Amino acid sequence: MSLLNKIGIMQGRLSPPKNNLIQHFPKNWRVEFNHCQSLGLKSIEWIFEEHDIKFNPIFNPEFFKNFLIQKKMFGVEVNSVVADYFMKNKLFQENDVCLKQNLITLKKLIINCNKLNIKIIELPLVDSSSLKNEKNMQEFKSNISDVLNFAKRLKVKISLETDLEPKKFFNYIKTFNSTNLYINFDMGNSASFGFDPEKEIEILSRYIINVHIKDRVYKGNTIELGKGDVDFKKVFKMLKKIGYNGDLILQAYREDINNNNKNYLKTIEKYKNFTITQINNA
Repeated sequence: MSLLNKIGIMQGRLSPPKNNLIQHFPKNWRVEFNHCQSLGLKSIEWIFEEHDIKFNPIFNPEFFKNFLIQKKMFGVEVNSVVADYFMKNKLFQENDVCLKQNLITLKKLIINCNKLNIKIIELPLVDSSSLKNEKNMQEFKSNISDVLNFAKRLKVKISLETDLEPKKFFNYIKTFNSTNLYINFDMGNSASFGFDPEKEIEILSRYIINVHIKDRVYKGNTIELGKGDVDFKKVFKMLKKIGYNGDLILQAYREDINNNNKNYLKTIEKYKNFTITQINNA
């Protein structure tokens, strides 16, 4: 399948910003399926966070049926979940009681994703949950080893997003000795860290299962697509070269933050068209 048919959107981008947050789970989540279809996007990457958790259909069985109905009605897939919940409720550097509860929550999320046919759970290990040193890395590995096997039995893949240098990340992934652990490639973060996307994608290629579309400046913040330091042509050329066929999730800069003159749906349409052009030119 062509990459042009794999463009999706991060949840929350199809809703007005909440408290000027870049990304959030919207309580009125149903309307995003309609917007997604209208914009010709193929999928929504769901957000699992602590706020409003009781209203989140992937964590509350009361909403399971309606969630599946919305997917079918609008022909929109939900293939992945970004588990922002674990950026605050971490899977390392926690006391025994908190860690146990966090792992229980993760296992419940895995069970629910299995029931809802969601294939990937992404664990963000960046910013507040970054693996700062070898001790963090070893602790995280030890804490989720059993979870990886549990997820594999339920046919749910676990993906990591980190700020580790590509070779170090590759070597770290190998130490898990797991066939159920993968990588999320975020092109914006890669540019911000100063990584060469050609080398990074080549090194990590066998593990890349999901891709975030974003633009950032070197050592700086997220910015409008095409205005930062991401070499989109090189990125998409490499993704084609390695035969990547997973989702391309728009997680781009929100132009409507603190700007009522910008419409979030028009921004997404612009970003979709930009992405299509970049893929075609790669």
